[in-house]
Amino acid sequence: MLGVILFALLTPPFGLRAYLEARAQEQAHASHVMVSFGRPAAAIVKLPVTARPFAQAPRSPLDGVKGKGSWLMIFNGDWNDPDADRAAAIVDAAVRADLSHLYIRIADSRYHFYGTSALQDLLPIAHQHGLNIIGWIEPMLDDPNSDAADALAAAQFEEQGQRLDGLALTVEGNRTSDPFVGQYLSGIRGGIQGMNGLGDRYLLIASTLPTPYDHPGYAYATMSRYCQVFAPMVYWRATGLPQYSGAGGARAYVDQVFAQFRDPGVNPFKRPLTITAQAYDAAPEYGTPGAPPGDEIVTSMDETRAQGGISWSYYRLANADNGVTGEEQQAITAYPFWQRYRAGGIASKALIALPDQPVAY
Repeated sequence: MLGVILFALLTPPFGLRAYLEARAQEQAHASHVMVSFGRPAAAIVKLPVTARPFAQAPRSPLDGVKGKGSWLMIFNGDWNDPDADRAAAIVDAAVRADLSHLYIRIADSRYHFYGTSALQDLLPIAHQHGLNIIGWIEPMLDDPNSDAADALAAAQFEEQGQRLDGLALTVEGNRTSDPFVGQYLSGIRGGIQGMNGLGDRYLLIASTLPTPYDHPGYAYATMSRYCQVFAPMVYWRATGLPQYSGAGGARAYVDQVFAQFRDPGVNPFKRPLTITAQAYDAAPEYGTPGAPPGDEIVTSMDETRAQGGISWSYYRLANADNGVTGEEQQAITAYPFWQRYRAGGIASKALIALPDQPVAY
């Protein structure tokens, strides 16, 4: 464990996320208390579980990821038994933060698809309360077919008629170039031996490193081919560069990310962006000290919308041990929900040509 932490701390700009994940994994069998944005546990509203039918009117695959979202880490062994109270608390926290979707970590290369217990509890209550659930997977791609099998199993999992609203694939492990990435994504779309693929409409989100020009060899173009959306990890303070602090710095970093993803060599299919923003203190990974204040959070949202982003999310959903500040929580909650926003709109700058555009492969 010490080695993992040291590696994480010495690998900017995303080392702290690896550290947080390693720490959470180590504590997986400890307390499972969910604090709903600073309120005492007794204040958590117990939401009734009444599943809506899975059969519904056809919609754009992008509907699953529009709005405001957050990432929640659940590790193998962290949710083995039914826990309706925990699911209700998570949904309550998300609803009170005015979120539209949650990314739930449910699979990785070591433990494969381990998230069945969590999804059994979460999917019905989340969907009942208008909250989309995106399955978050972290493949290492040493064995792309095995990793594809995990994604297919997660997408096909069903509880009370409810399924995931899409998959977010975080590609930052051992293999981030082709042919590994291409084999993995083509297996998810087209199928592998013994498992049918998901076709060209199922929502796949590529959770990626944020600045393509700094990562030659990373398979951005292949992800553009197979995934409908990019979700770059835009952790502006994690860079440690002073020019990316303050509201102006956050704006500059977001603008840089959008500019690079408009490059046809990076994003040939013009996939839209949903920004994964920073809501943690990056000082332990030699980033600029301090969690982003409220004005930086709001600026990142404003600029994401202004640049044509289809949605915004943050790493990670408030719980008992993630360091999201009250100021950050207030800024996130108060910001107008994307679909309810009417001043201007995003269509004129959106990267995608048609909102229902399937992938091409």
